[in-house]
Amino acid sequence: MSTKLSPQARRWRAIIFTLPIIGATSFVLYKRLILGEPRRRLPTDLERHGNEKVATILSTAESKGGPGGRPTGV
Repeated sequence: MSTKLSPQARRWRAIIFTLPIIGATSFVLYKRLILGEPRRRLPTDLERHGNEKVATILSTAESKGGPGGRPTGV
């Protein structure tokens, strides 16, 4: 399908792919460590309803027959 790349072309491909990743990561770390911006966090359902959610999961699993909802004794 595609031709094999020479070693020099493979090096260039690696550089082209990794430089933007390194640049973006460095920029984010600079903002966090030097400028003091807080770390971004994804909102989770557990932050709002932590204990209620865990209790619901556990009670549902127990009512279905065991941990993880698997029937026991199978």
